[in-house]
Amino acid sequence: MLGFIAATASATDVPTSRDAQLADLAVVRDEYLVKELAYTPATRAQAAAKLRELETRAGELSSADLLVGLAQIGALADNAHSGARWRDPRALPKRRLPLRLLWFPDALVVARATGEATDLAGARVLAIEGLSPDALYERTKSLQGGSAINRKKYLPTLIESLGVLHALGLAKTPDRVALKLRLPSGKVVERTVAMIANDPASVEEERLWSPEPMPGETTWKTAITTDALPTYLADAEQPFRIVPFDDIDALYVQLRTNEDAEGHPIGEFTARVDAELAAKPRRHVIVDLRFDVGGNLLTTLAFMRALPSQATGRTYLLVGNYTYSAGIVSAAAVKKGGGDSVTIVGDELGDRLAFWSEGDNVTLPHSRFRLRYTNGTFDLARGCAGVPQCLDHLIDVNPVSLVPDIAAPLTSEAYFAKRDPALEAVRADIRKRD
Repeated sequence: MLGFIAATASATDVPTSRDAQLADLAVVRDEYLVKELAYTPATRAQAAAKLRELETRAGELSSADLLVGLAQIGALADNAHSGARWRDPRALPKRRLPLRLLWFPDALVVARATGEATDLAGARVLAIEGLSPDALYERTKSLQGGSAINRKKYLPTLIESLGVLHALGLAKTPDRVALKLRLPSGKVVERTVAMIANDPASVEEERLWSPEPMPGETTWKTAITTDALPTYLADAEQPFRIVPFDDIDALYVQLRTNEDAEGHPIGEFTARVDAELAAKPRRHVIVDLRFDVGGNLLTTLAFMRALPSQATGRTYLLVGNYTYSAGIVSAAAVKKGGGDSVTIVGDELGDRLAFWSEGDNVTLPHSRFRLRYTNGTFDLARGCAGVPQCLDHLIDVNPVSLVPDIAAPLTSEAYFAKRDPALEAVRADIRKRD
């Protein structure tokens, strides 16, 4: 699970004095750049050059300038686990667009909207500041590292935030954004939308998918309604779920994280799955990790390895653009444990199979912005035993391929129709095999 910048104060309260900004940037140099191992020699040099550029502008940098510069320094590591973080809602700028965007494989969509933008919920974005979604991605991808899928998941949080597009030279003013959209009715509209006081309710990007209200959320309209939701979107506040599908003799097991959630110990859940399958063996097991954004991979590693052996038929492993970090390791464990009995269904993963992780956060003393460095690496496809920081020995799930056997992306078209292409594909495959 990722965000961008984390801080204990609002980003609009960042000290702008030269001394304060130089002190913060010195910490970036002394405690982040030297500890981040995902950099190559070339990208480390580029990051150092970017840092020197910021130092020459110290005292003149706006909050958004500093935010953008730090994000670009971290993104040069080209590693999804590295760089700037924004996980504490208090770190969000005081103003943000009154809408929340989701980047689907086929569209950029307004997932939620409020205030003067309420009527835009469910709209497809055709342009932002005159840039198509593809062009916008090319102009903003320097803010986030990792694969294109990973970048597109988290860039909207910055795109929506006060001053960011202006700092990049893409918007005329810092506090409003020009949009061109196709409304759910099909009508195309152009709208300049002003930033409003920030509502942190939707800080976790993966949670935006479900229209079910988030804690504390009251005034936001969602792109789809809460009735007749597909299984993968239902019970959005539940981190782990079991759903029996008696018509196909299958047990559906969904994990949205690999660690304890408040009131939901993950060990109790995995034990419940084992007990369920022992009491009523199933021909098929469907393991849905499409929104498993990670956590502690060791909490579920043995469980995932053994799960395919509990199906008398096939194990269907559902993966997608939000399968990330420990979620990817979990998927690899299922595939390695079940071998040819596992059918992978879904879309491209949320990160590469070779990535750097672990490490710790560095907090800047004045702005309180935070950057995460990484110092341990995995390569699930080929192994990384020749690298001193290789952690493959902890998981023993490589080499493995997680390319879907059956492509079933969660497109915006399927989302608005409340369809689940992956479960449809599973049912079709079971019928074909029968």
